[in-house]
Amino acid sequence: MSSRRPRSVVSVAPGVVFVEGPVSNWVVLAEEDGVALIDAGYPADSALVLDTVRWAGHDLGDLRRIYVTHGHVDHVGGIPGILERYPHVQVLAHADELDNVRGPQRQQVRPAEIGGRLAAPRTMRWLARAIGSDALRPVTVPGARAFTAQDFAGRAMTPFPAVGHTAGSTAYLLPAANAIVTGDAVVSHHDTLPGSWQPRPRMITPFFTADQATALESARALPIPEIVLPGHGPAVHRVGSGWVPVVG
Repeated sequence: MSSRRPRSVVSVAPGVVFVEGPVSNWVVLAEEDGVALIDAGYPADSALVLDTVRWAGHDLGDLRRIYVTHGHVDHVGGIPGILERYPHVQVLAHADELDNVRGPQRQQVRPAEIGGRLAAPRTMRWLARAIGSDALRPVTVPGARAFTAQDFAGRAMTPFPAVGHTAGSTAYLLPAANAIVTGDAVVSHHDTLPGSWQPRPRMITPFFTADQATALESARALPIPEIVLPGHGPAVHRVGSGWVPVVG
């Protein structure tokens, strides 16, 4: 049992549970042949991720695969701890993202590169939360492999390119749930943004993104259904012309 606590856990559709983690998010999916995750939080989140699989009503022995939106440590950091207990689990990502997922070097901003923005209180609080989540621990996932079209044959899931945030950033459309899992290609909020901003689909703080212009272009091209399950911030759903957090 983990001592960490999620900010929220919501069942957004049958077989789809969204977890707004302590600092970053993941999704638990019931698939045709077992259970899958999309992303897995920071290194300190491994036990919490597994707790949420159980919370969703699944046996951990049924965990089959982890789909990765992108290889930043707050999305793949929990994977090694999961693989220690369940080494049969497959880790799948876009071919262009494998270097980031496998590590230990990855296309990710470092505190020194944030520069003077670290003086902002919100950025300092985010950094403290990240470091407290073992963000500085070296993370490697050497067994990660590139997904193929065959990996999605017969599955209620379709990958979409969301490049720019990283080289192979990927979103996953869940048509039956009328939802899309966006990773950091689209977020609803982030700890570095003003707390007064209402959750809605938006771009993440630019210094986290490798190529902001490309990221903006690819985000605009994503199919955005009624529900957005982001890498940071709460799940949101469309109400009229606006967006509100998913609850319940």
